[in-house]
Amino acid sequence: MKDILHVDGSEKKVVILLCDMVRYSQKTAEMRPVEIRDFIVEYHRNLQQIINDQAGVHQEIEPSAGDGAIAIFNNTEGESRGDVCDRAIQAALNMAVAMERGVIPQTRIGIFAGDIIEATIGGKTMRFGASFSVASRLEELCGYFGTSFLMDREVAFWQSRHKKNTVSIGKVTPKNFHHPIHVYTVYTPGIHNVPTEVDASDLARFIDTKNEAVALFCGNQLQGIRADFPLAKDKLNEVQELFVEMTGKKDVPSERLLEYIRNTPFPGDEFKKVGMLIREATGDSMGIRLLHLSNELLRAMDVDFYHTLVVDTEWERLFKLIWKKKGDVIVRVNDPPNGVYYIDNGSVNALDENGELITTLTAGNVFGEMAYFSSSRTRNATVIANTDAVLRRISGEDFEKLPVIMKIFERIAKNRRGGQRTR
Repeated sequence: MKDILHVDGSEKKVVILLCDMVRYSQKTAEMRPVEIRDFIVEYHRNLQQIINDQAGVHQEIEPSAGDGAIAIFNNTEGESRGDVCDRAIQAALNMAVAMERGVIPQTRIGIFAGDIIEATIGGKTMRFGASFSVASRLEELCGYFGTSFLMDREVAFWQSRHKKNTVSIGKVTPKNFHHPIHVYTVYTPGIHNVPTEVDASDLARFIDTKNEAVALFCGNQLQGIRADFPLAKDKLNEVQELFVEMTGKKDVPSERLLEYIRNTPFPGDEFKKVGMLIREATGDSMGIRLLHLSNELLRAMDVDFYHTLVVDTEWERLFKLIWKKKGDVIVRVNDPPNGVYYIDNGSVNALDENGELITTLTAGNVFGEMAYFSSSRTRNATVIANTDAVLRRISGEDFEKLPVIMKIFERIAKNRRGGQRTR
């Protein structure tokens, strides 16, 4: 076609910064066209000034779909790949600070290093490449992780200016993607809820601890670290304590990882390949899974329990995750009760006083409740992990504060007595 001229027939390695205003439709819903025009013009004018509010190369930023914008960072003469990554990150940081100061509306930013190719169509330069889709997904993931901007591993690796403040967020496979992305951001005073007057040593300790926690969550083959959810959970809780102490708020990305562990406490082979699968929802609540998985619970349940199990599920947080190795003793016969257990993954064996097998329980079953409904108030079986197992335990004190949950487990206990199954 004569109206198409390839500006460069070869691919270019660039860094893409793609951004999108948060809740743009809501902000402009009541505006007249002229008001929308003025709003968008001012927004893009501010973006252009903000991105270039740094020494060095002038960087163009182009409007994309109204409230969206895109900047292509190319190597200029004498620049290294790291220099280009530094410029892109600095632009994102300038935007994040401007958001905090109310200069521009809240905006999500994705930064990705990849290949593109250019052509001119009707006198206009067009750019092509899958890199734009990845940058767009990173921008969308900012909403999920509660961050101002996210970048891929290559950008994080090559940049140098903000190395000590670079934080690993996780390994994720976004919706409609078939491969994972290692995502990172920068925690620095004034953004991501970090106070402007934060103590530098506190921030450094938080960043180091968070990076350790994410490595335990995702695994790091180069460092010989395997994904270990029990250790990751403990380290992420430590991260949250540090962040709350430093800012008075929870760290949203860390909370997302803790939510993932609560919903999926047994990472399989798929997790090693794709990391967190980010879909429309992060997973069924424990109440819904209790509903689906536990035959005993289904036999025990009636309509009155639906609201507690499925709608108002704050009680789920009282069930704390516990990981057990095959052969570990979980409860011992004749001991006083120390809580009720739900099997999330794996299986356990219940043994009588003589060590004879009573029954094997698998995912979706509960045990430990009978001691709370007996006159002796002691365990009447020893329970041993038959495989590596993931359990959820509610303490006796919390258990007895939940009348509806107690009624459910009381019915289970009665069913067991009727079937001569003890626990």
